[in-house]
Amino acid sequence: MIRLFRLDSTEILLNVDLIGRVESTPETVITLLSGEKVKVKNTEADVITKIKAARQGYYEEKRDSEEAPENDMPGIKFTRR
Repeated sequence: MIRLFRLDSTEILLNVDLIGRVESTPETVITLLSGEKVKVKNTEADVITKIKAARQGYYEEKRDSEEAPENDMPGIKFTRR
């Protein structure tokens, strides 16, 4: 999820996995995979930077959980995917 601001300054959290396209026209328009369009105050470069950071964090978090020892939390079973 990334934190963005609509044109009316309303703060939103957007799931990066639902983003299909980002464009500047002159405001930044995010088109979701569903076809819905969201206009935000954030610049196109800012949105792309946030998407990259969110994806990198997801992959780092996933890698860390796969490397975690299974006995760190007694009574909880971990499964590897």
